[in-house]
Amino acid sequence: MHKLTTAIAQRFAVVGIEDLNVRGMMANHKLARSISDMSFFEMRRQLEYKVQRRGGFLAVADRFFPSSKTCSCCGVVADEMPLHVRAWTCQHCGAQHDRDINAAVNLREYALKIWQTA
Repeated sequence: MHKLTTAIAQRFAVVGIEDLNVRGMMANHKLARSISDMSFFEMRRQLEYKVQRRGGFLAVADRFFPSSKTCSCCGVVADEMPLHVRAWTCQHCGAQHDRDINAAVNLREYALKIWQTA
């Protein structure tokens, strides 16, 4: 984890992450073990101090930010999207999205927007 967070802090001046509801995710018995192995709190802690130490900017989107279900092309937010849906098509513009890549693009845009206004 130290190597990963150091590499992220060295490579990027602006970093965007989500404030995940880890406790809520742990309630799902199918995800609990994988979630606990990830150490999200420690990852965030290390990113915060390493990015700050290098003069970068860390933007943390709150847990209600709809990163997965917002179309990164047109900005329309899908009504509902269960976890098992891994790919989806925007009903407004027809863009096809991988859920995780779409969330990453939206977090990047969120972080840049927050950074520019800070």
